[in-house]
Amino acid sequence: MGELVVGRPALQVKSAMSVALDLVSVMSLLYRAVPGSGLDAWLVQTRRNLSYQLQEDLDLLHGFSGRLLYYMEEPIMRFEPLREDRLNASVDDLLWFLGELDADEYRDMAIRAVDRVHQDLGTGLVAPGIDEESAWYRYVEPGLTTADAADVVAMILQPDLLKERTIRLIRGIWDSAYGEEHENRRAELEEAERIARAESGRGFGIAFAELTGNRLPSTLAAGLNQVASVTFCPSAHVGAFVSYIVYPPVLVVFFSAQNVLAMGRSEELEPDSGTIVRTDPATGATTELLAGDDLLEMLRALGDANRLRIIDLLGTGQLYAQEIVGRLGIAQSAVSRHLSQLERAGLIRVEPRRGMKYYAIDHHRMDVLAETLRSRGH
Repeated sequence: MGELVVGRPALQVKSAMSVALDLVSVMSLLYRAVPGSGLDAWLVQTRRNLSYQLQEDLDLLHGFSGRLLYYMEEPIMRFEPLREDRLNASVDDLLWFLGELDADEYRDMAIRAVDRVHQDLGTGLVAPGIDEESAWYRYVEPGLTTADAADVVAMILQPDLLKERTIRLIRGIWDSAYGEEHENRRAELEEAERIARAESGRGFGIAFAELTGNRLPSTLAAGLNQVASVTFCPSAHVGAFVSYIVYPPVLVVFFSAQNVLAMGRSEELEPDSGTIVRTDPATGATTELLAGDDLLEMLRALGDANRLRIIDLLGTGQLYAQEIVGRLGIAQSAVSRHLSQLERAGLIRVEPRRGMKYYAIDHHRMDVLAETLRSRGH
């Protein structure tokens, strides 16, 4: 018998379109968008066109929390952009929220970001007391990339300045660079998110490979034990790169909207159902697949020996309830429960006739289930 371990719920996998998350992704890409970086031309040109002040803010605020750029995740994730009531939030909503936060909360966010760097490096260092100015230099040093230690320490000791520069950067990038671009790209982002919604029903591993076109990076795989939910978000400019935010218990993975739209297939969720219609662009042939709760409900319904026996019995033809009770040899109440679950899952159909209920297999739904399982094996 295997070792007893504490179980963990399966990952919740979904997709979403969030302006706040898209913006933090674009800022990180702009920070890295120098000639020779491999990032797209819009990013390189847009960074070049930023005002001197915005470039300074971009390099400072992304340049003191390690190569994973932890700090700029903090104010965005503090906003909880994946909350149901904030999925459609605007940048103005985000900025209002950030403006209401106390300056000391920005200091806390900066310390948390640098703490994450120390945890990654295993240094054992913790944030010093506020009055220990010289100790702050040693504390921030491991996270520095493009930021100057004196500037970072000054912001931590004067959190009003950190708050001001953080809000100024977010507002400046949106107003002068990305707001118009996001609006121009909105339709393709929405379409890519719709496709991602269908892919998400296939599980994290398959969805990651399909949407990003990449294998799971080892750095990301190592952090999955802290994650309870994964959200795939479309990006207009991430290209072939893998970009993500690990903010336990949440993982956000950005994928290229253009690459997904160019995969050459159309997948459409049928209204009010848990099925996907996938169209082969070469032949025009369509394939119906199950997704999300419908698939899980069907698999759960088949996960019982007596319900499988009922399916076997109905495989020979239509039967009424009492015939099934007699052949199974179990209580009528138990048979009724099993039939109800199979019916809810869509595996069988019921037809009232002359005061009796006749049951039959829904062969179409069975075929869709078989095709769904077959597609996951390829």
